[in-house]
Amino acid sequence: MFKSNTLPFFKKNLISFLCLFVIIFLQIIKKDSILIENYYSTSFYKISSEIPLYLFGKLPFSFGDILYLTIPIILWLIIKNNNTRRQNLKNIFHFIATLYIVFQFQWGLNYYRTTLKTKLSIEDKYELSSLIKVTDLFITNTNNIHKKLSNSDTLPVLFDYKINNQLYLESIEAIKTLEKENITNDKAPIISVKKSLYSTPLSYMGFSGYINPFTLEAQINTNTPKIYLPTTICHEIAHQIGYSAENEANFIGIMAAIHSKNKFFSYSGNISSLKYLLNELYKTDKLKFDELFIKVNRGVIENINQANKQLEQYKNPLEPYFKDFYGLFLKANNQKQGIKSYNMVVSLLVNYYSSQ
Repeated sequence: MFKSNTLPFFKKNLISFLCLFVIIFLQIIKKDSILIENYYSTSFYKISSEIPLYLFGKLPFSFGDILYLTIPIILWLIIKNNNTRRQNLKNIFHFIATLYIVFQFQWGLNYYRTTLKTKLSIEDKYELSSLIKVTDLFITNTNNIHKKLSNSDTLPVLFDYKINNQLYLESIEAIKTLEKENITNDKAPIISVKKSLYSTPLSYMGFSGYINPFTLEAQINTNTPKIYLPTTICHEIAHQIGYSAENEANFIGIMAAIHSKNKFFSYSGNISSLKYLLNELYKTDKLKFDELFIKVNRGVIENINQANKQLEQYKNPLEPYFKDFYGLFLKANNQKQGIKSYNMVVSLLVNYYSSQ
């Protein structure tokens, strides 16, 4: 009975069982952040990531963006094959399961590595006094760099650089500075930063860039205000070196820009940090916010207002829904705060600078 019925069933559904086995295996190992850190993020991923970075980094266009276009085509071909409904469902399951497994092994397991705050020995929570102190520090730093780049503290800094390979190389160099700062010893990757083919849709969705988890190309929204571009590019490179969590990629991107030898990068990192800190202070203590805000150079405020005006043209009723959907994706990948994970960079900034 076993030979005549069970074995043919297993043979016929071998791919399905293999997919289920690997998915269950992934769910088990995800629970051990130390295992992921030691055997995936700092070992397997460091080697495996070099292959797609090298292959696709050489291409002058975004291969990953084109790859996404094939997904609905493949699904359509599966359904079009005139199989039975049961066979179609099985084929769709195989396709989606394969995408999920490749996603996890290619990059996604980094969501489950040891957190950056654990490595840097910093806390999650912070006192209001610490937030005020660090915000004041960033106001001073941002004002100082602004004065070096502008002729007057009332005039905005002009960003006239082009989005090209030189900008990407500057970003790689910025990431390298973090090793000296003992923030991360992860090596900067082979350059694979691309202008996204979907920049306009990304703008309406409210995203300045993303990493393609299959090709590991860092996709940059070319409509991003230039004041934030250096930090955005460094943020996406942080994803490439294995920091999947948005708050950690935000922190690494900001810190890389701040410590860059390029003053425009440093200004971008400082003003990005200041914006996060001021927003948090506004929500926490409006009076203290007003007290500190008047210390910010008018030129700095003008830079922020110009960037906000540029982003405002893409505001639309659907943007919150796109962000909610992405928030669900983040929650499904070990980021319990969802889309709010981006703002959690504040605790990393406050606690890091408070400990210096």
